Amino acid sequence: MPKAARSTPRRLDQLDKNFQVKSAGRGLKWVDAFDCQLCLRGLAWPAENRKQKNFRRLPDRAEAGLSEGVRILSHCPSSVFLSFFTNSTAISVRLTVADLNQMNLMPATGMSGTELYFREGPAWHPVATAAPSLTETSFTCVLTEGAPRRHREYRLYLPLYKKVESVALGFEPSATVEPAPAPKSQRPIFFYGTSITQGGCANTAGSDYVSTIGRLLDTEVVNFGFSGSGKGEPEVARLIREVRAEMFVLDHFTNCKLETLADMLLEFVRILREKHPVTPIVLISCPAFNQILWNAKTRGIYEQKRDIVMRFYLQAKKSKDANIHYIDGPGLLPAGLTGTYVDGIHPTSAGFALFAERLAQQLHSGLSDNRRS
Repeated sequence: MPKAARSTPRRLDQLDKNFQVKSAGRGLKWVDAFDCQLCLRGLAWPAENRKQKNFRRLPDRAEAGLSEGVRILSHCPSSVFLSFFTNSTAISVRLTVADLNQMNLMPATGMSGTELYFREGPAWHPVATAAPSLTETSFTCVLTEGAPRRHREYRLYLPLYKKVESVALGFEPSATVEPAPAPKSQRPIFFYGTSITQGGCANTAGSDYVSTIGRLLDTEVVNFGFSGSGKGEPEVARLIREVRAEMFVLDHFTNCKLETLADMLLEFVRILREKHPVTPIVLISCPAFNQILWNAKTRGIYEQKRDIVMRFYLQAKKSKDANIHYIDGPGLLPAGLTGTYVDGIHPTSAGFALFAERLAQQLHSGLSDNRRS
């Protein structure tokens, strides 16, 4: 007689072992993220982070006057990474996050996981992704084992949408581990914007557009993207102007109300210019969400915001601000491309890769012009 059908279906990772997540083995030496053998990069106030031993993107002292969304989302270490050299043939990660909340639209690997890259010449290549546990706030995961014993430079990117409590990396006991030097540009490109800037909905940590530009241009980046909460408030501008940046990239206009966008943009830039009169400021108009192809109301609002940003740019140029620049959002990621959006609004990693490649070319050109002048 045929066997009775299973009452409980098998999990996919039981049918295909390639979907299984391998826990870290024993006998590793574990190095905390704040150990001097590692270097934590992508934070605008690193001395305060080291003192507080946290991964928060804004300092604790800055909470007054900021919106609830900015305060909460600042705990997500978007585009923050651990930078190091090692000759270890095995690398594992141990991570503790604050909660198990997940978003319907975003893969857990991007929201809560980590991603390891290694450098080969000028190029960076992904090694492995640490998939988070869906049932425990702490997990360990093998990133690589059995690798050739070579002295390589690595980056481990932290989760894009999760408060991180602790991070440690596991190496062979005899392996050397040392911090990697800073990128050739000592000052960061500072990005301020929306959920897209923060990294929603990248498949993996490190494949958001800000992190990708950091690798393409070999430069330090700071990600001040806040989902639904990067709205151009003057309190945020006063905080950002504390940072000595190579360039400020403003990408927050989708979150702004149409009625107040012009006035808020004028004030935001005025505040930045008080302390950074010649630092390049780049304005990126709203990306071309898929809805503009078929929703006339959405298209109308989108076009009006685009016009406001462009008019501000032209007026700033007339006022002799030679270091303000405009980049058209639709030229970075057009609407209607297959596989580039999750929901027609938030890019996939494929969408971010295209966005970053096109934006990096224009930022590189702007940086080169500024350094020659």
